[in-house]
Amino acid sequence: MTGSTAAAIYLDHAATTPLRNEVREAIAAAETAGFANPSSPHALGRQARRLLDESRERIIAALGGRTTGRDHDRLVFTSGATEANRLALLGIAGGGQTACRWSARDHGSIAAAARQLGDRGGDVALLPLLSSGRLDCGPLHWPATAIRRLLCTTLVCGQTGSVEDVAAVRAAAGDCRIHVDATQAVAVEPVSFAALDATTLAFAPHKFGGPRGIGCLLVRGDAELAAVTPGPQEAGLRGGTEAVPLAVGCATAVELAVAARDGEARRLRDLRERLETGLRTAAAAVGRAAVVIAADTPRAAHITTIAFPGSDRQAFVMAADLEGVCCATGTACASGSSLPAPALEALGLPPLLTAAAVRFSLGWTTTVDDIDAAIARLSGILQRRPGTSGQVAS
Repeated sequence: MTGSTAAAIYLDHAATTPLRNEVREAIAAAETAGFANPSSPHALGRQARRLLDESRERIIAALGGRTTGRDHDRLVFTSGATEANRLALLGIAGGGQTACRWSARDHGSIAAAARQLGDRGGDVALLPLLSSGRLDCGPLHWPATAIRRLLCTTLVCGQTGSVEDVAAVRAAAGDCRIHVDATQAVAVEPVSFAALDATTLAFAPHKFGGPRGIGCLLVRGDAELAAVTPGPQEAGLRGGTEAVPLAVGCATAVELAVAARDGEARRLRDLRERLETGLRTAAAAVGRAAVVIAADTPRAAHITTIAFPGSDRQAFVMAADLEGVCCATGTACASGSSLPAPALEALGLPPLLTAAAVRFSLGWTTTVDDIDAAIARLSGILQRRPGTSGQVAS
């Protein structure tokens, strides 16, 4: 089937997802009603401001934040989760000496911001992961000289789907500020900002049927945050004219995802298990193995990483692409790297598995037919055995 013109099967929703029709319609309506600059004082500017502020409140409410009271939670619109993560770390640090801890499971934007804090003289360190993929807080120690203590964690690992126990992390971390990257969690896991007891929480709606080009940082009402890109917009925390239609689309996507979350998580879990079972069976039929990484740990419904020992992961993904199956070796932001995913290496897996690990991620457009067709197409690849040279053996 190599070179086939059959319709592509998209199993890379952890990278991005197609825009939902309801979101597209909401954006189109806001393009007309909210096209003006929301900082303009005239009637159309005030109308755009209302749409922007309403979107902000809708998102905070949908994600369990506090919308009333003196210290109600805040939401900063950014260009994406990368900028939101950066604003959280550098904004919490401000100009003081900050001790920052993170892990290899966290997005590269967190690692980059943490390293920047280190360049400023902060005390920064990488925490290990447990075999479950959760954060190992055992080696966590805070220097007495740090003005601020900041712990970063990821609610759902974008590589394995492992779900963090933030309550346990909070209990182990002691007196510190916690930043949570919830980018992969919003559509499939319960997210309550108040219950997480975090200082900040980042996500981007394009991971669950929302628009690209916008992200969100929830900020606890009593938390101090310094601007990284100064300007009068976003309460002085993020300069630049706000994209009102994208904010409206983001709010719509969040509400749709939260409303459908429980049922969608069950549906995606069934599809994920169908895919894992099918690929295990197909591999066994040709004398091979398909090893699901972190299979015995709490995982989000939509992500699975499967290793096919004896295959090269990049060659496998290339072969899958030729068969019309879109999957990945890891996060899209690191797709050009020839190295194994840091989150997998941090689990202490043998090189035989990390070298052969492929990520499949499902989403709101994925169907049973997609899964069955993907299994059928990938079965042929398993039989042909993608080799370690990056070529597909015939």
